Amino acid sequence: MKWLKQQSEVIISVLLGVFFVILGLFILFNTGRIRGNGDAVETPQIDTFLDLFDAFFVEVLNILGMVIGGFPIIAGILSILFGLGMFKVAQLIRKTTEYDTELSFFFIGLSFFLFLLTTLLMFQVYGWFALLFLLAFIVHMLYNIFNEQLDPRHRKEHYMVILAFYGLAYFFTQTAVYSNIDRTLSPTDVLSINMFFGILWVLSLMALWVGVFLSKSKNLLKKPKKGDQATLSRKNRKRRLHPDEYLGFSKQLYDMRNGLLHRVKTFMEIEFPSWLRPNYMELLLGTLVLIFVLIEFNNRHGVFTEGYFRISDMQYIYEWVNLFIALALAVAYLFTTFFNMTQNKYYHRQMIVITALWLKVTVSLFITLFRDVELSLFILPFNILLVLLTTPLLIISIFKEFHEKGR
Repeated sequence: MKWLKQQSEVIISVLLGVFFVILGLFILFNTGRIRGNGDAVETPQIDTFLDLFDAFFVEVLNILGMVIGGFPIIAGILSILFGLGMFKVAQLIRKTTEYDTELSFFFIGLSFFLFLLTTLLMFQVYGWFALLFLLAFIVHMLYNIFNEQLDPRHRKEHYMVILAFYGLAYFFTQTAVYSNIDRTLSPTDVLSINMFFGILWVLSLMALWVGVFLSKSKNLLKKPKKGDQATLSRKNRKRRLHPDEYLGFSKQLYDMRNGLLHRVKTFMEIEFPSWLRPNYMELLLGTLVLIFVLIEFNNRHGVFTEGYFRISDMQYIYEWVNLFIALALAVAYLFTTFFNMTQNKYYHRQMIVITALWLKVTVSLFITLFRDVELSLFILPFNILLVLLTTPLLIISIFKEFHEKGR
């Protein structure tokens, strides 16, 4: 684990190289399908697992065809060459720190390029709602670059703002894409699209992390010292906008919480016991969430293990993968809550996990109720129950005070 941390920037460079090489080879092997008269590639008849693998990337081919349809060979070769160049970059990072300044700007620029590429590809599927993801990317990117300039006591608020942007983007893009299911998209298309975009998003964040890491190692983004002479000069006496002035809103949230609890205790003439902690409620509700997700996942998993699955029933694959993600989030929530309660850490990670889980079940319920599609992660009673269970957990996390060292 220590070796991974020490070599993380090298490993990320290699991963980026592998991705671009594979993407280039994928484009070259499918030039005939990407190029052509612009007609979308039709989903093939699925009889074998090879056909399944082929069908999984059909919509990715359609998207790539819209963007590079006229020049697939050039795009494929450039992608391979860039991937090989990333291997050389990994060697430079491993051997010397001489080029860290230049490489920091290179990785930050690469991250922004991948953000733009992801948005361009998303636009082919999500339409103008893809710009919401670009906005969330930019906010996330600016936070990573300039977080040294922000007050660490407001770290919770920083994450809440980023999650709010991602939440809006996820809601509108998913509702938009589900509106096209059975008309222009299939469940397999949605799954492949979301996974392809997810890979690009993770890689862009990795590139951003390396760029910020290298820039901080060269003190390019060093936090300004207090009492710096530049800040005391007459030229800087004019009041400037500072983001921390608007990112200390947790105090208002805590005051609202305390006022509400006081009114409840006064009205009911009761006093909450001193041993009652929010973590107990989180563990209880989190366990119930895990049980219901596990039941639903087990029902879908039984389709595979008991032999009822047919490879042409792509909806089962879609549901299984998404339920597995929901199950992983539920387990991660209980994990972070346990360490939250016993060791006073993982506060921010707990908030991120419960936000992601709440978004997943809430958007699933919205699509079930307001979109005419036969595609749902949960049966309706379970979906309603999960929304009712995760909503209090999200509210608790928002109004709970985070320890400064709790990360």
